Amino acid sequence: MPADHKQRYQEAAMLTRAVENVFRKLIRFLVGRISLVRLQEMIRYIYVEEAEKNLRAENPGKNVPMTRLALVTGLDTRTLVQIRKRLEVDVLQYRQQFLAELTPESAIVEAWVGRVNSGAAEQSTVLSYGSDRGEFEQMVKATISGRGITTQSIIERLVATRSVERDKENRTLKLVVNEFSPYLSDDEPNMVNAALSAISNLISTIEHNMDALPEEKFFQRQRWTFRLDPEERQSFRNAMRQLLERYKEEAETHIEPWESEAYGEGLVTAGIGLYYFEER
Repeated sequence: MPADHKQRYQEAAMLTRAVENVFRKLIRFLVGRISLVRLQEMIRYIYVEEAEKNLRAENPGKNVPMTRLALVTGLDTRTLVQIRKRLEVDVLQYRQQFLAELTPESAIVEAWVGRVNSGAAEQSTVLSYGSDRGEFEQMVKATISGRGITTQSIIERLVATRSVERDKENRTLKLVVNEFSPYLSDDEPNMVNAALSAISNLISTIEHNMDALPEEKFFQRQRWTFRLDPEERQSFRNAMRQLLERYKEEAETHIEPWESEAYGEGLVTAGIGLYYFEER
C-alpha cells in the first residue's frame, strides 16, 4: 500500500473513531428520550441544511445544484427533493408532528390526548388494558406501526414517567398528563439540557478555531492524567472540585463588569466552561 494512501486511510480511521466516540456519549443521553427513527430523521434534515449552506457559501448568489448536494450528502436527488419540500412547506406543522412522535410513548400520549379533546362522549382518560380487545391495546395498534414494540413495554414506560396511573386490580390506565415527557425524574431535563449545551459550546469553540487566524483563536485547553490510581479517585475528585469552585468564583468576578445592565437584541452570549471529566 503506497505511503500516502496508507496515511489517508489512517486519517479516515481516526476521524471515524473520534466521531463514534462523540456520538456514543451523546446517544447515551438520548436513549429512551428520542427514538432512533426520529434521531435519524433529524440528522438527515440538519445534514442537508448544513450542506446547502456550505455549498451556497462557496458560490454566493447562485442556486445549489442538486447534483452537488447529492454528492456531498450521499442521498439521491429524489430523496433530497422530498426533504426540501418537507422543510419548506408548513415547517411549524411538521415540527409539531415531529415532537409529538419523538418516541413511541409520546405518539401514544398525543393520540390519547387528541381523543379526549375531540369532545366525543365515549372518549375517556381511563382505558382498559390486558387483552387484545383492551381499549389501550386497540389505540396502540392504531397509532404505532413498528414491530417488536409490546403494549406492556409502553405501559411500563408510561408508568415510570408518571404519564399514566395504573390500576392493576381493575386493569385500567388513567391518563394524567397533556403531553409526554421522556424524563424519569424532575432533575433530568435541566441536567440533560446543561450537558448538551456544554457539548454545543465546546463544538462552537472548536469550529471557530479551525478557521481562525492563530492570534484570533479562542482559548481551548484540557489537562488530565493517565496515571490516576483508582483508590485515589475520590480524593482526586474532591481536590479538582475545590479547584473548579475557586475558578468559578473568580470567573464570575471577572465577567460581571462586562455585563450590560439591561437585556436587549444584538447582545452576545459569551463565557468560559469549567468541568471535571473521567473516561469510561
